[in-house]
Amino acid sequence: MLIISFVLFAIAHQGFSFREQVVGVRGKLTCNGKNLNSADVKLIDKNFIGPDIILASTKTDSDGNYELSGRSMAFLQMSVHLKIFHDCDDRGVPCQRTVDLRIPPSYVERNDVVSNYFDAGSMNMAFKYPNEQRSCFNG
Repeated sequence: MLIISFVLFAIAHQGFSFREQVVGVRGKLTCNGKNLNSADVKLIDKNFIGPDIILASTKTDSDGNYELSGRSMAFLQMSVHLKIFHDCDDRGVPCQRTVDLRIPPSYVERNDVVSNYFDAGSMNMAFKYPNEQRSCFNG
């Protein structure tokens, strides 16, 4: 009986433990046909309970390119969002335009290194994205 209990505990512990998860995203931002450099790009794990976690952040390079990868220990699969803060086509309006896009769950891996980056492609930030907002705090 003791052996059976130990085996069941080991199986349950292995199946329901916190595991390292990784995710990676790459893409390019433009603004009306020009490269959008120095835009803030973040990978955020949106938690149902508790605060959201910034997994990684960067700025686009002079060509508008970015690449991010982040990791976290989590019990449930992460709900990862790509959040972009920019001033494209802003016309002097205070604060930054923000776009929040969910990364498909199939790109969140239970691993210690990213093996499959999500390719967000080239995005023209002059376009008004659904649910776009403004943020003065870049977070």
